[in-house]
Amino acid sequence: MTQSQLDRTVARRIGEPLAVIRRLGFQARSGRPDDPEAEDLHLAVDCPFCGGGVSLSARPGGPPPLAECGGCDVEFAFAAADVYAAGPGPGRRPHRPVHAA
Repeated sequence: MTQSQLDRTVARRIGEPLAVIRRLGFQARSGRPDDPEAEDLHLAVDCPFCGGGVSLSARPGGPPPLAECGGCDVEFAFAAADVYAAGPGPGRRPHRPVHAA
């Protein structure tokens, strides 16, 4: 995947202008055999309460206005700059609540 392809894909998925995506500086990693394929990637943000990765559902016009952390049972707003591409699974970090049960 070229940088241009990555920028266009991210812009299309989150509904932001291409100029914004280029300014944020998304970069493709060098490929390793265990890296996920492009179709395995999804958009995610980190929950501000527990730090776990939260998947964003793809929909026309960009991601939803609020993300939902199932572990914390909360919805929260997020900025476009907080969105990242994650491989299979919920996000880049496993869900580990920091609050006592």
